[in-house]
Amino acid sequence: MRTYLADGSSFRRLGERWGVSGSTAWRRIQRTERSTVRVGVLIGFHLPHSVRVLMLDAKHFVIRKRPFTLYVAFDAERMMPLTWILLPRYEVRDGYDRILRHLARTKVEIASVVSDWSTSIRASVRDSVPHAIHQHCAFHVLADALRKLGGRRLLQSEHGKEVWKKIRRVGIGYDTLPAARHAVRRLKKKYPQYVRAWNVLGRHLVGIYQFTKLPTLKGYRTSNRIENFMGVLEQRLKSFRSMKTSDTCIKIVSSLIEFKYKRPTKK
Repeated sequence: MRTYLADGSSFRRLGERWGVSGSTAWRRIQRTERSTVRVGVLIGFHLPHSVRVLMLDAKHFVIRKRPFTLYVAFDAERMMPLTWILLPRYEVRDGYDRILRHLARTKVEIASVVSDWSTSIRASVRDSVPHAIHQHCAFHVLADALRKLGGRRLLQSEHGKEVWKKIRRVGIGYDTLPAARHAVRRLKKKYPQYVRAWNVLGRHLVGIYQFTKLPTLKGYRTSNRIENFMGVLEQRLKSFRSMKTSDTCIKIVSSLIEFKYKRPTKK
């Protein structure tokens, strides 16, 4: 499916299709906002009977000096959001609880979950869908290991690139947890100066190899699909300077998602 959310040129192309300017195309999209949408209300599409790989994430916003958090549940296989909610940033876990309870209430079967393994997500998944395999996003672990190695400066040398290639393989390149553990032991002996990075990998290896329990899920070791989706929303909302209230924020989010996928329904 073609998308028009990434940048201003997308709206110009859409305007050309409609025979109008890019700004007019954007205003037309905004007219799809529904006045019934309010903060604290779950918005979503008609849900499938089962979701094999569910991704969860949240983005924080400040609207008129007040903090809010947008929570999203994303179907990794169908490449589309299922439901989302904007809440005041009081209790971070609350949004995940509402989303997962809603999915349970509508009898959606969830086989697995991928997330950044924050404390709030882990607690919510454990209580709401205890049967699901919860995979720790390997990308987040690798990013933490890279910070321990000095960040992007490591990649400026051939030696650093070689080390980083081996670290990436530990995160996403092995099929079993024992093989990954063996690789970390070898790296510790060969590069003892990077002990902080090896400690990070060792501490999170079990989490990033959860999906090896089901070999058919090995292609979903990271939450990059929802991260990319949330990044587009964040970029668009931060550039929308006329946003005055939290109600406007969730209406715009709903409009953008409607435009990319199909019209959602209030739950």
